[in-house]
Amino acid sequence: MHDTILIELMVVFSLSVGVVYLCHRSGIAPILGFLITGAMAGPHGFSLVSSVKEVELLAEIGVMLLLFTIGLELSLNKLVEMRRAVFVGGGLQVGLTVSMAGALAWILGQEANRSLFTGFLVALSSTAIVLKVLQERSDMGAPHGGPTVGILVFQDLIVVPMLLLIPLLAGQAEHPLQELLLFLFKFMLIGLTLWYGARRLIPAILFRIVRLRDPELFVLSVIVIGLGVAWLTGVAGLSLALGAFLAGLIISESEYGHQAFATILPFRDIFTSLFFISVGMLLNAGFLWTHLPSVLATTLAVIVLKALLAGGSAYLSGTGFTGAVGVGIGLAQIGEFSFVLAKEGLADGLLSETAYQFFLAVSVMTMAVAPTLVGRAGWVGRELARFPLFRRLAVGGGSAIPQDALLRDHLLIVGLGENGRAAVGLARRRGIPYLVLETNPETVRREKSAGINVEFGDASQDAVLRHAGLLSARALLITVPVASAARSIVAAARHLHADLPIVARASFLSEVSELEELGADHVVAMQLEASIKLCGRVLEAFGASPEEIAEDLEDVRANRILRW
Repeated sequence: MHDTILIELMVVFSLSVGVVYLCHRSGIAPILGFLITGAMAGPHGFSLVSSVKEVELLAEIGVMLLLFTIGLELSLNKLVEMRRAVFVGGGLQVGLTVSMAGALAWILGQEANRSLFTGFLVALSSTAIVLKVLQERSDMGAPHGGPTVGILVFQDLIVVPMLLLIPLLAGQAEHPLQELLLFLFKFMLIGLTLWYGARRLIPAILFRIVRLRDPELFVLSVIVIGLGVAWLTGVAGLSLALGAFLAGLIISESEYGHQAFATILPFRDIFTSLFFISVGMLLNAGFLWTHLPSVLATTLAVIVLKALLAGGSAYLSGTGFTGAVGVGIGLAQIGEFSFVLAKEGLADGLLSETAYQFFLAVSVMTMAVAPTLVGRAGWVGRELARFPLFRRLAVGGGSAIPQDALLRDHLLIVGLGENGRAAVGLARRRGIPYLVLETNPETVRREKSAGINVEFGDASQDAVLRHAGLLSARALLITVPVASAARSIVAAARHLHADLPIVARASFLSEVSELEELGADHVVAMQLEASIKLCGRVLEAFGASPEEIAEDLEDVRANRILRW
C-alpha cells in the first residue's frame, strides 16, 4: 500500500510538471494547470489515483499545509494596521455576499439553512490565487492591492465562526439554544487560546528551542506546533485546516514568526500545487460536461455578483473608484476555505453529493479564470474611470482634493512611500510648496493629521490631476512602485501638460524605456541605482580613485559595461 501511494504521488507530480510547462508555454496560469492535472489523474479522469479516500486525504493535507503558511503571513498587528480595510471592507463584503447569495438560493427553492450555507460558500475568495498573482505582478502597493488583502484577511478569520455554525445549520442539535451557547463558548475559547498561545506559550517554547541554535530542531518544532494545534482543533470537533491556520497565526505573532515563515516559504508553492491538484481530482469531468450550461451560467452569476458586492464594499469603506473596481474583479472567484466548508457541509448533510459536485464544478471554473481576472483588475479599474459615466465616481467618491487648488508652481508628488516621504522632507526644508496624492485612505488620514499636505486621489485620472493643480505645477514626481500605475500616471500627466518636467521611479531597468516613451523626462531605475551604489562601495574597497570610480559608474549607468 505504501508503494502504491508513493507511485501515485510520483505520477501526479510528474504529470503536473508537464502540464504546468505547457501552461507556461501557452501563457496560461499554472494554477489552471494544477487543476487540469488533478482532473486528469483523479478517479474521474484516467484513474492514475484510484482511491477516493486517498484523494480526500491529499486534499486535507494540501489545504492544511497551505493555510498554515497563510496563517504565518498574517499577524494580529497587521490586522490592527489594516483595520478599516479588514473589518469595514471585509465585514461589508462577507455580510452582503452571504445575504444576497443566500437570498437567491432561497428564491430558487432551497431551505433557509441550506441557503445560508450557500451564502457562506460563495462569500469566500481564494487567498492563495489572489496573493500569488498580486505578488507576481508587484501589485501589492497598487490602489486595489491593500484593500484586496484586507478583505481576504477578514474572510480567512470569519471561517472560524462559519465552521462552528455548520452543526447548528445542519439541525443536528436537539437543543438549539444549548448548541448556540456551546458555539459562543468555543468561539471565546479559540480566541483566548489564540491570545495566550501568541503572547505566552509559543514564544516561551520557541525561545528554548532557538537558544540551542539548531536549525533542524527549529523547523521540526514549527511543524510539530502546526500539527499539534490542528490535532487539538480536530479533537474539539473542528476542522484540521482551521487548526493549521490558527497555528500559523499564533507562530506569526511571536518574535520568531519571520524566521518560521522564511523556513516554510520554500515549501509554499509545493503546498499550493498539492492542494489545487487534489481539488482537480475531486472534480467529476463527466458531471461537468453533463451540466455544462447550468455550471457556466452559475459561474458567470457568481463572478458578477461577487465583483459588484466586493467592489461596492471596498468603495463604501473608503477605497477610490479605480481601486474598488480592481478589488471587485480580484475577489470574484470562490476560495480554498470554501472547500473546507463544503466538505464539512457534505458530512453534516447540508450538501447532497450532486450539490457538492455542482459546487466543485462552479468553484473550479471561477478559479480557472481567476488569475486572468486578478492580473487585469487594476487595468480594468483605470479604463472604466475614463468613461464619463464613471468619471464623477472616480474623482468624487473619495477624493478630498478641493475643486480649486490654491497651489501654484508647486511640486506634485504621487505616492507616499519611502521615496515620497524623502521628497516631502526636502520640499519642506527648501520651502517648496508641494501636494501629495495617495490612494491608501489610512495613510492619507494618518499623514494628514501629522501635518503633511496629502490628499486622497488616483493620479492616473485626468480630473484628479486637474484638481491637484497639475496645470500650474512646476514638476511632477511619481514614486509609485507599480509599473502599470506609473505608466498610466505618466501618460495622463503628459496628455494634460506637454511641458511639465516629469520624474518617475521604475523598479527595474526594463521599465525605463517605456516610461520615457510615454513622456517621462527622467526615470530612475531603483534596481540600477542600487547596483551603482554597491559597485561604488566595492571599488572603494579595492582602492580605486574617486575619478576612476566616477568613470566606471558612469559606464555602468550608460550600459557600456558588459553584462552577463
